[in-house]
Amino acid sequence: MSRRGGSAAACCLLCIGLVGNLNGIATAGPGFSRQLPCAFETSKFIPLSKETEIVRLNVRLLLSGTGSKGGQRPQPENLPPDKIPSFIVQESSADILPYANEDIEMLDCRISPYYTADAQIVWPGRDIRANSSDAWFTCTITHTAGKYTTTAFLVQERKEKEDPNPGQLLPGVGEQLHVSAPLLVHSSPALRRSGLARDVWLHCAFSTAHRAEATVQWVLQQKGGHRKRLMAYSGSSKQVEGLAGRAEMVLEEIPKGNASLLLRNTEVRDEGTYLCSVSVASLTAEQTIQLQIEEKPTVTVNVNSLSLVEGEQHKLVCDIRHYYPHDIQVQWLREPKDSWKVPDVVKNVLSSSHRQSSNGTYSSSRYFLLTASLRDNGHRYTCRVDHPSLQSPIRRSVTVEVREATSSAWLLLLLLGLAVSLLGALWYRRRGKMTSRPNLTRDGTSGARQVEHIKLS
Repeated sequence: MSRRGGSAAACCLLCIGLVGNLNGIATAGPGFSRQLPCAFETSKFIPLSKETEIVRLNVRLLLSGTGSKGGQRPQPENLPPDKIPSFIVQESSADILPYANEDIEMLDCRISPYYTADAQIVWPGRDIRANSSDAWFTCTITHTAGKYTTTAFLVQERKEKEDPNPGQLLPGVGEQLHVSAPLLVHSSPALRRSGLARDVWLHCAFSTAHRAEATVQWVLQQKGGHRKRLMAYSGSSKQVEGLAGRAEMVLEEIPKGNASLLLRNTEVRDEGTYLCSVSVASLTAEQTIQLQIEEKPTVTVNVNSLSLVEGEQHKLVCDIRHYYPHDIQVQWLREPKDSWKVPDVVKNVLSSSHRQSSNGTYSSSRYFLLTASLRDNGHRYTCRVDHPSLQSPIRRSVTVEVREATSSAWLLLLLLGLAVSLLGALWYRRRGKMTSRPNLTRDGTSGARQVEHIKLS
């Protein structure tokens, strides 16, 4: 699978005085194809404190057009007439332009110094000079809707160590930094959703300005900080080491810049943050993709319709099964016959606890006791279920028909009530006789008569 050519890239904080915006696409002056407003971020140490603060400066990223042949630098008169620092990317660099052809309102661009501890970074096609001090930067371009993220390494070549602080910019100084981009790493999208038992691709690609051997590694980071190494590719041996049975990479595609990961037969335990790490020479770029497992619930009610007599009771149960994650919203609604009326939320609804099955999905139920009333006749009671895996809620309804109790029914209820009352009275009377009966002696006479017989004698 090749890198997507239609992907785009970049923008950031407000930047005043930028040239041109045609239909929301970042444009530039003569000699350039795109310009992107960016934020240049550096960390500043606070004296007498162990803390640091982030300092931001408005800059622009200028991408050369096809008119600048042979990697020639655009002339200064072609630059916008302001004091905003410009990062001018040479045409011979790794191609950033496809990731800049986007509405700048949807792009975020951030450039930061890449500190090398005053050591030279060895890169194919670049000479090592003893008295040089190249300035390195990272440029991260993110689509704010989560479509993709692109990170490029930028390098400004310096022939002599004249600048004691290479890579630092001063506000109010329209400095022009002519840079090249030797390495670019791209991933999409930032968030990937998948159901259970599916095959899902996690897209990661890279490109270099010169042919070089790359090392690729995929790592899964889960809650609690647990990290699991999934796949590793060595550019020198051209071999893939698989450490997870259901993870795959296409070996022949990796040298072409396709480092995507195929995850087969997804499970709940696959959820987490996937890190795609690409190393070329002494540079390493890392992209993250969030994999979220979502399984749609199955919703059923215990009856589809009810025919009740006024005053009769019936339990209505809504079962919700096999959903993931367990965040779910369930309501019982009483919907009038007139569809234009707002339904009422049923109160006194009871809930069961979440039950987790062997595959990690959950089940639960919501139920209540319906006492039939004539005003319920023709109404529907609807179980409404909303879940992150659903584009719209699931609804399961019960149609209720209530009829008025007839005279025979009332007579039956009356007779039943009288029978219960009569049985209760008989039981109470029998119990009273048993407690008031006098005690008898062994010969069957009462104790009082025995005392009278003793006195007479």
